[in-house]
Amino acid sequence: MKNAIRTAAWQRALRSASRLLGSGRGVERVLAAAAALLAQPRTSVGGLRDDAATLIRLVREVLRGGYRKLPKRTLVAMVAALIYLVSPLDLLPDVLPLLGFVDDAAVLFWVVRQVRRDLEEFRGWEREWGGALDVEGKSVEPDALPPGK
Repeated sequence: MKNAIRTAAWQRALRSASRLLGSGRGVERVLAAAAALLAQPRTSVGGLRDDAATLIRLVREVLRGGYRKLPKRTLVAMVAALIYLVSPLDLLPDVLPLLGFVDDAAVLFWVVRQVRRDLEEFRGWEREWGGALDVEGKSVEPDALPPGK
């Protein structure tokens, strides 16, 4: 994925995403904040709401260890986009009605466009495997079973 966004706010979001993913802490708060923001009707992200929701589910599933096909660099960009979305300190402050979400939507649009194939593969995986238990079989010797089994 090319890094075509060169603003200081985006670079901060990328650094924060790397740091959060490296520590394993705080990412869930970003995901929860992004989900809550997207649930509000006043949040203007155009037609990206479904893609953003999928992105949140995808990041959760990767962190949970259920979905393993996502490159680390892509994961960092996804988390950075969500950080950018929820951060009040970006190019245009979110407190400005409508205008504040324009740059958020633009960053989200760019990231979604870059990871479109990953999102579609994850949606397919969700349809096939989502909610299934991920277990590995282990053979047990008959002598190891309790009597009567």
